[in-house]
Amino acid sequence: MHLLALATTIFLLICNGCASPISDSSLDKRQTTSKYCSAESNLCYLQISTTASNPVFRIAIPDGTSAPFEILLQIIAPVSNGWAGFAWGGGMIANPLTVAWPNGNKVTVSSRWSSGRTLPGTYSGATYKTLSSSKNSTHWMAEVVCTGCSKWSGGQLSTTGINTFAWALSRTAVQQPASASSSFSIHNNLGQFSTDLSSAKVSQSVFQQHIKSAATA
Repeated sequence: MHLLALATTIFLLICNGCASPISDSSLDKRQTTSKYCSAESNLCYLQISTTASNPVFRIAIPDGTSAPFEILLQIIAPVSNGWAGFAWGGGMIANPLTVAWPNGNKVTVSSRWSSGRTLPGTYSGATYKTLSSSKNSTHWMAEVVCTGCSKWSGGQLSTTGINTFAWALSRTAVQQPASASSSFSIHNNLGQFSTDLSSAKVSQSVFQQHIKSAATA
């Protein structure tokens, strides 16, 4: 079976305990990858984007490492997005899921895992340190450091080969924005893409300095 067809078969999105499979035709294939460099720091990210109505995801990792390693993740989403999620293993099932949503003028980031066709439960194997989060009239954003997103039971990210990732979003707000264990509704859009992490690599010193600077800001 073709890799994309297999992945989309298992990429099942959920509505409070009920799930339905999605077809290859429902995947958003418009995502593009590029290198984004911050003007405020010496840090560059691998950027994944689609359209203006969907989130932008940015990833940075320390160079010269193999899994497990920490990952910097930025999520920048239009305010029309009730939640946005990122799957580190390319599908919903059996890999770490990062799910974020606005909470007042801040953002809640939740670590999730799904073993089947159920709402993803909270996951203790990946932890997040929030470096910044905010919401204004047009967008909400968060930047976090994830420990546990690069390697998990049954899989890991490659720093030299191709990795498959996935993302999803909903236009509906979560039920309890202040709670990282809140339930959330079915997605309105999702996508899957494969890429290497060459554009995500930054030096160890720059990576750690960014985390340190954000923590003291």
